[in-house]
Amino acid sequence: MKQKISALFRKISSTKLVAGFAIVASVAVFGATSMAAAAPNYMDVEKPTAQRVCYKQLSDGWKKLGFRDLDHCLRYVSTEQPEDKETCQGGWWFVYGFNSLRQCYTYVDEHGGGYGATL
Repeated sequence: MKQKISALFRKISSTKLVAGFAIVASVAVFGATSMAAAAPNYMDVEKPTAQRVCYKQLSDGWKKLGFRDLDHCLRYVSTEQPEDKETCQGGWWFVYGFNSLRQCYTYVDEHGGGYGATL
């Protein structure tokens, strides 16, 4: 009897492991793309722009745009674009409204930095 219970337990454990792996794998494959597509990227908001974009849709427009809070949204939309990567350094990435130095660098890489700059 003990051997049958032990065999049954091993079978159930391996089934749970396989089922759990299938769920994790499907989320990794299918969920990652859908979550990435659904997640807003605040760096797509034009700099500078009218502050009303932060207040849209019943005062929580900043949430739908992917900002941390209302202050983050207002700081981001009311500042100029960074000119180059050097202007992101020394804590200025925060002044420009980014979450990190890396995000400021990414913005400069994607948008060219400053006005009239071409990629």
